Amino acid sequence: MTNHELAMDALIDLEEEKGKLEKEIARLENEIKRCSGMLKNPGFVNKAPEAKVNAEKEKLASYTEKLEMTKTQLDNILKKLG
Repeated sequence: MTNHELAMDALIDLEEEKGKLEKEIARLENEIKRCSGMLKNPGFVNKAPEAKVNAEKEKLASYTEKLEMTKTQLDNILKKLG
């Protein structure tokens, strides 16, 4: 395999990874929106068991952390792609 072919394979891999990360970002943003909506709903917060409310808070924190890490990964790939 020539250097040019290796470079093309690497570029294709980066493009593929970029697409995966963009899909993951969209999924995480939807999950964050869903969790936030539930936690902003007084009916849910006041009526749901405390464990359920706390679980949603933990999910929100986890999704938010994963979103930031995924955005950082995407930024790194975008820099490599130029």
